Amino acid sequence: MTTFAELGLSKSTLSALVDAEYVEPTEIQLNTIPLLLSGVDIMGSAQTGSGKTAAFALPIIECLQEPEKRPRALVMVPTRELALQVEEQFVKFSKYNKLRCVTLYGGTGYEKQSRALKRGVDIIVATPGRLLDMVERRIADVSGVEILVLDEGDRLLDMGFMPQIRKVISQLKKERQTVMFSATIDNRVHRLAAEFLKNPITVKAKSSQIEPTAIDQKLYHVTEFGKDALLVKLIAELEMSSVIVFTKTKRRAGWVRGRLRDANVLAEEIHGDISQSQREKTLSRYRDGRFKVLVATDVAARGLDIPSISHVVNYDLPDSPEDYVHRIGRTGRAGRAGVALSFVNDEQRYLIRDIEKVMGRQLEQEGKPEARKVVPARRFKNSGRRRVV
Repeated sequence: MTTFAELGLSKSTLSALVDAEYVEPTEIQLNTIPLLLSGVDIMGSAQTGSGKTAAFALPIIECLQEPEKRPRALVMVPTRELALQVEEQFVKFSKYNKLRCVTLYGGTGYEKQSRALKRGVDIIVATPGRLLDMVERRIADVSGVEILVLDEGDRLLDMGFMPQIRKVISQLKKERQTVMFSATIDNRVHRLAAEFLKNPITVKAKSSQIEPTAIDQKLYHVTEFGKDALLVKLIAELEMSSVIVFTKTKRRAGWVRGRLRDANVLAEEIHGDISQSQREKTLSRYRDGRFKVLVATDVAARGLDIPSISHVVNYDLPDSPEDYVHRIGRTGRAGRAGVALSFVNDEQRYLIRDIEKVMGRQLEQEGKPEARKVVPARRFKNSGRRRVV
C-alpha cells in the first residue's frame, strides 16, 4: 500500500494530512500527485468523492511551499459552492505552510475580496465571471500565475464560461503548468484540453464503471402530479433526517419548498437567484440541523460537502447520467451509508437506460410504469394512423 509519504510530500504537508485524518491516498491522488510534482500538464477524469481536490491541491502546496503574497496558482471552478469547498481544502492542507488563499465569486460585493487580494495571496480560487471582472478592474493580477487548474471542465463548458476563461488565460504567462479535471472526457473536453494544455498526460480514476457502492438507489414511477404527495410520504416513512431534493429549475425548487411547508415539513431552497450571503446562511442552518430538507437546483450538485446527508431525492431526473452521479454523491460520504431516490414520470423513462448504462447495473424500481396503450382513432383520409396515448 502506497502512503502519502511515499508520494514525495514534505513533512509540513504530511503533518497537515495527519491533522485532517487523511490516512491513505485515493486512486486519483496516487496517479496524479507524482505527475504534478514533476511539472507536466494533466487531463484528469474523476468522479465526485474521489479525492480530486486533494489530488491537485497537495502538489500545488508543495510547489509553492513558502508564501510570497502574489498569485502563483489559479483554480477556476464553475460554482461558488465549489470555490468555497476548494478553498477550505487549501487552507486545511497548507496549515503549516501559511500560504494564503482567496475565493472570488459573484453574487456578493467586491470590497471583502479586494481587501484579501491587497493583503497578498498565493492561491486564487475563482469562478470565471468574477475573476475576469476583477482582472479587468485591475484588482486581481494573474500575470505571475505558474500553475493553472480548470476544475470540472465539462461543467465550465456546460455553463458557457469559455469566453471569460479565454480572456483570463490570455493574461497568464505561456510558460506554466496547466491541469484540467472533468467528470467526463468527451470530444468537447478534448478540444478544450488541446487549446490550453501542452502534451497532457491523461489520468483516469474508475472510468470503466461508476459504482457508489455505499448508496442504496431506487427508482419510483410516479405521475408528475403525484410527486409532491410521494415526497412527503417518503420523508415521513423513511424517517429522513437530512435530505437534499434536486429539481430541474429554480421555479420548481420554490414550488417544492412551498408544498413541503404546506405539509408541515421544514424546508429551505438554494439556487442561482439567491444571494451568496443568504445561501451561506441557509447551508449553515442546514448543517446545524435547523431544518432537514434542502431543495436545490444543480448549483448544489457539485461543491457541497456535507457528510451527514442521509438521503438524496431526484424530484426531477437530470438530463445527463453524469449529473445523476454527482447528485447522488452528496450522500454516502465519509464512510457512511446513503440512500438515493429518483422520481420518474412516463416522459423521463428513456433517461433510466442512460443512467443504468453508466452505473453498470439495473436499478431497483418501485412500482411499474403504465403501459402505453394503442387505442382506435378516427381514420383520416389517406391515412391508417392510430393514436397513441
